[in-house]
Amino acid sequence: MTNERDMNKHVAIVVDWYGPYSIENARKVAKEHFSAGLYCGIGKIKYQKSPSDLQYIGITKDLYSRIIDKKHPKLSLITQECDVWLGEVASFGIPGTKDKVTDTQLDLAEWLHSYFLQLPLNDKKTGSPPDTPATVFNRWWQKDFDTPRQKRPHKNWPDLIDFTGIEYGAKVVWNGTKIVKWHPSDF
Repeated sequence: MTNERDMNKHVAIVVDWYGPYSIENARKVAKEHFSAGLYCGIGKIKYQKSPSDLQYIGITKDLYSRIIDKKHPKLSLITQECDVWLGEVASFGIPGTKDKVTDTQLDLAEWLHSYFLQLPLNDKKTGSPPDTPATVFNRWWQKDFDTPRQKRPHKNWPDLIDFTGIEYGAKVVWNGTKIVKWHPSDF
């Protein structure tokens, strides 16, 4: 039986982000409140003179074990003003057999951010768009896990990344400020 889900169905992913935390505090919070999830580093890398920016997004099956102060291969490169955001998928899982070890929703959420935002410290998933049409909707919360943030954590972090497939293009949307459209010829 072929798995046509990847080629024909659009995956919608809601990610709830909590923070900001220092790397040390992110690890403590991850131990208490998270298992698998996403993490995003915002700050400055060496020699960066421009303002703090989105630098890296990653996924893991165990946030506590992955976020290690000074030892993480990418987060440790964010040398100034490093804020870490912890994300969890808030939408329902994808039914059917699992083809990969990594959760499809986590994988696609990371891939959409990596590719369409071209984050400086992401080496993988930046060369081509995902092989599955997908939309990720980001929501940001205070550290109390209950209070929504009124503003996004960084002006370059979009509310929505909507990739409808290579043949149709994509939209990266910052609600209330700007929309960048990706046309099929951009791929």
